[in-house]
Formats: sequence, C-alpha cells, structure tokens
Amino acid sequence: MAITLSSWQRLSFFAPKRRGSQSKASPSPVAALDEKDAQEPRMGYAVSETSAATAKLSSEQRAAFAVTSRLLASFVTEALLRAIYIPSEAEDYAGLCVIFASVKPSSSGAKTVAGIFAVVPVHHVPILKEDNAVWLLDPLDMLPNILFFGDEAGELCEEFQRRNIATCLRAAHWTVDDASSLRTTLSPRFWWTRFAEDAAMEVSMRDTLLEEIASSFMWQKAIYDRLPFLPALGASAIEWEQSLVEGHPTHPMHRARRTLPPLQPLTPATRDWYRPKVRFAVVSRSRVDIRGDFEARILDLVKVAAAHTGASLPEIPPDRLIMPVYDLQVANIEDKFPDVQILPESISIQTQAQASLRTITIPGFSFALKLAVGIKVSSALRTISHYTANVGPRLSEEIVPKLAVDPEVLYIERETGSAVCMRDMDGNTVDEDIAKHFTAVLRDPYVPKEDEAVVLVAALGETGHANSPAGVSAAQQILGLDTREKRVSFFDEYTRLLVDAVVPPMLHNGLAFEAHPQNTLVRLSRSTKRVRGFVMRDLGGLRVHAETLRASTGTDFQFLPGHCVVTASVEEAAKKLYHTLVFNHLQRLARSLGLHHDGSGWGLLRKHLEAKIPRDSWLWNVWLSEDGAHSVSGKCLLRMKLAGLYRDSVYEPFPNLIQYRPS
Repeated sequence: MAITLSSWQRLSFFAPKRRGSQSKASPSPVAALDEKDAQEPRMGYAVSETSAATAKLSSEQRAAFAVTSRLLASFVTEALLRAIYIPSEAEDYAGLCVIFASVKPSSSGAKTVAGIFAVVPVHHVPILKEDNAVWLLDPLDMLPNILFFGDEAGELCEEFQRRNIATCLRAAHWTVDDASSLRTTLSPRFWWTRFAEDAAMEVSMRDTLLEEIASSFMWQKAIYDRLPFLPALGASAIEWEQSLVEGHPTHPMHRARRTLPPLQPLTPATRDWYRPKVRFAVVSRSRVDIRGDFEARILDLVKVAAAHTGASLPEIPPDRLIMPVYDLQVANIEDKFPDVQILPESISIQTQAQASLRTITIPGFSFALKLAVGIKVSSALRTISHYTANVGPRLSEEIVPKLAVDPEVLYIERETGSAVCMRDMDGNTVDEDIAKHFTAVLRDPYVPKEDEAVVLVAALGETGHANSPAGVSAAQQILGLDTREKRVSFFDEYTRLLVDAVVPPMLHNGLAFEAHPQNTLVRLSRSTKRVRGFVMRDLGGLRVHAETLRASTGTDFQFLPGHCVVTASVEEAAKKLYHTLVFNHLQRLARSLGLHHDGSGWGLLRKHLEAKIPRDSWLWNVWLSEDGAHSVSGKCLLRMKLAGLYRDSVYEPFPNLIQYRPS
C-alpha cells in the first residue's frame, strides 16, 4: 500500500517506557535501551545508541526519524540554521542540541522559546565551535524524539518532560515562561514545511523537495517493513549490494526513488528495484558514439535474452546496432527518441541491481552494465552524461595503468566500453540533457581471489538487519569484532591500507577517486578476516587536475570541454576525496565501531596520513597543517538541492575530522 503524505504528516513519537514505568504517555525525551539491553554487553560489541533506540519503533516511526534526522543534520552542518549544545544532567541523554529558527542572532540577544526551531536530545557531545555552537550534527548523534514549542502538530510532552527540558534551557540562560506548549513529532513533512516557511522558500521548490522527501520516507519504510538479512562473510558480492538497510548516511533524500514523466509513479508494491529487466533498442549506427568492446558484448547479451525466452531476434542491418535499455527507461526512449525501434518485451533479460540501482549484473556474463534511468535517486536524476560515456573507457585504457597505485592494495574496475546516442536522424547533435537518457557503460567487475570475500563498504556500517542485534554494525558481526581491541586493530589496518590505496594518486597524479562507501569494495580474507585491499569503481565521479595528471603519467590525455571532473587546482580535486573518503566513508565506519566520539579512530587515520603525506606537500597543508587545516570545504548536499545543482558542488566550512581531538 502506498504511503501518502497525510499518513506521515500525523506521525508523533513517544519514547519506549523504562521497565516499571506506569506512565501512560512519553516517560522520557529519548528512546533509550531498556534496562536489560543496557546491562548486556553483547559480547563487547559497540552499540549505536541511535540505532538501538530506533529499533524499538514501528517501521513508520523509524522511517520518519531516518528522514527527519538527516534533514535536521543538514540544516545545522550546512549552516542553514544555527544550533547550540546545552549539556544536561539527565540520565537518558548527554545534552540538547537547540536549533534556532533563524540563522541570524537576535538583535536583542534575548533567548526565548519563540526563537527555537527544534530541540534534539543527543547521546554524545557533537562537534562544537566556540561558545558551544554546534559545528557538525550527525543523524547518529541524535535520539529519536524531536521537540518543539508550538501547537500546530505532534503530541504534547508529559509534564515532567516539559519540566526537565525547561530546566535545562533555563540553566543556559533561556527565558522559558511557559513550557506547556512543548510538543514532539518525527514527521518529515512537518519539519520540512517548518523550515521552508521560516526561509520564505518559493512554493514550487518547497513542494518539489517535499515530494522527494515523501518518496524517501515511503521507500525507507518499505525496507523497514521487510528488513534484509545480514549476509555471511562468504556471500556473493550482489548479496552485499542488496543488504543495505538505510544507505546514504546523511543525504536528506537518502532513499528517494522519484520518477519523472513520462515514467509512471511507482510504489513498493509495484517495483522491485533490485530485479530490473534489460530491454533492447535498435538505432542507426551513425547516431551513436561507441567506445571499446561495447557492441560485441551487447550482441552476445541480446542473443542470450532471445534464446532464453524462445523469441525470434530480428535481423539487424549492418548500419544499425543494438542498445540495452533499463526497463523503466523505455518510456523515456519512446518519448525522446521516437524514431528508435524498441524490441518486444519478449526479448529481455532479468538482472540483479547493485546498490546504485542503475548498475546491473547478469547471471552468466562477466560484465556489469550501467544504464541510464530517468528517476531521481537521492541527489540527482540517474541518467548518464556523454562526458561519463566518453571518459571512462579512455581513462581505463590510457591512464589507469599509469597511476601511482599499488595493485596489491587497490584494484580499479575498468570501464571497457560505452555507447551514447548523440545525433538525431539528420545527423544533428542532440542536446546533452536528451542524450543522457540513452547511454550505457560496460564495466568489468573485480573477480575475487582464492579465500577472498568482496564486500560493499556501505554494508559494513549498516545496522538493523532482520537477523542482527539492535545497534550492532555488520562489520562487527561478520568479522567477530567483539572487543574494543579487535575493533581498533581492524580500523587501524583498514585505514592504513585505504590511505595507501587512494592518497598516492591524489598526491602524485592529481586524481581524486570518488571513494564513498557505495563506490568502494573491501577485499577480506575469509579465513583470517583481515583486510587485503580495496576495489574502486565508477570513473565518472572522479575529480582531476588535468595538468598534474598529464605531467605525472606522460600522457596527453584530453577531457571533453566543460567536463565537471576537471578542476582548476589539486586542492579543488582534494575536496572530492575528503568528502567521499573522510566525511562519508571513514566517519560512518568509525561511528559504527564506536571509535568516533572519543577521537581514537581519527587518531589512527592521522597516523597513517602523516606517514604517507610529506610535510612539505600541498596535501599536508590542506589536511594536516596545525595552522590552517582545522576546517575544510564541506560538500553541502541540501544546499545543492536548494540551488538545483547536482554536478557542481556547494561548500561550507566543515570541521576537519582528520584533526578531531575531543577535549
């Protein structure tokens, strides 16, 4: 059944009662572990307090918090709203993150509840600036009870809750004349609308982004309704790809799967994203830019598809070729390329989708196929630009073998072929926003060695699987990291090898991999469970300082004019590596192992970076300098949405997690 906006507009949350509580309403401003859970060490596993608390909620409430927590984190970390941290003596939470309703301080300096946007209980102190201003708020800092003063939504808090919150605020010199209007709700619709009204946002933008938020909620709830199982270490790579519970850790539209016309709206009842079909189209050869071995491999694929169903494959004239099409994308091809011949659905093949959804694998074939599809997944429309189709196969052949990479540590998946329909029937160049709908890229996946498991890194930090204890990450369970010593040892080896993998090409070649957890696979020994190395994929997301790349490889490699991967400096390219490697990849893993808040995980990362990066280098100045590297240019995903951007990034000063040393 589809989840409508009205169903989640009414969401409210009351924390689970502690044992022995006789209260009829919400006895605590947080959803804490019950007494038995709190007393059991779970064999020494690090337990995410946020994940353990949300595990007690209904799937609807969990999905609401998953979206709302990411929204609030984006408001604060991207400096859209100011926030301060107020410590508390309460048993259930470390303090309150108080988010202001306006980014500008009050001219009078008075602090009243009228100026509060939200009050968020947190279980640890978030990363702060001066005067207890919150600099980085993460969804995993929060506990699932978001509070506000007002009367427009949610549920009233119990009297003693109101008293506790008011006492905490007054201790921080807030004027709280009356706390009777303190309410609670997890509704993403409420929090987005509250923000949009406060920001005087245009109605069209407010409603468009609200639809994406609604989509994210709907698809996240569907996953909570039918939780995936945690695979065993030796499971296939595709099982790991499809094991994600939440996915992107901070994007406010992290689970959005929003179709755009002419595609029809979809619901969890009508779409299984992990099992798409590949359809086929016949197009004039003169219209298509082809690279690598694309044509021969796709011809083999379509022959198998026809043979599997017993369908008759029509004769293809020499001046035409076959293009694969993601099944949902057929409507877009018919709309934007009306003269293209779509083969009947009987000539199609069932596939398995990776975590990205648009990259699929086919049983019996050695390649993966990345296909354009006109849906918005989190940040962008998941089509494929002609820039990506052009650069991947050429980089794979001309540049990848010459990079400063240790092949024992890092394997880079080659993109061996591509095709993009760049011209119309008259030979005129098609607008790039049309061409991106009819593009495909071939990629050769890594083949595991003997005694080797290959695991999607995004899966390691996930919690909440159907067969897992609440709040315990996948990495701890599959690798037996049941003591702090084991977790520290694992993270130490992991960061050492990861630094060895991705820092040299940044430092020497001016090339930044898009090393986020969905693009990175970790190679693990099945017998020892130790890290052997990594696999990196998706060459379309790189950032490259072209002059440094050419000089270091001795190759006069040329990019298409206007390609967004080319940067004006190596420092600009390094922004991509910091965001994907440090802010996204390693922060999530460190938090999932209990090594973030005490700074121990970041100390290990510093150790390995200091061993790899020369003190007199530009990268040392950007990341490790004691003088000027305490902040970095942080990528602002929500600001990008507000600006209508997906290729060009928006940055704000973020705390440099490499330098994080909690006091």
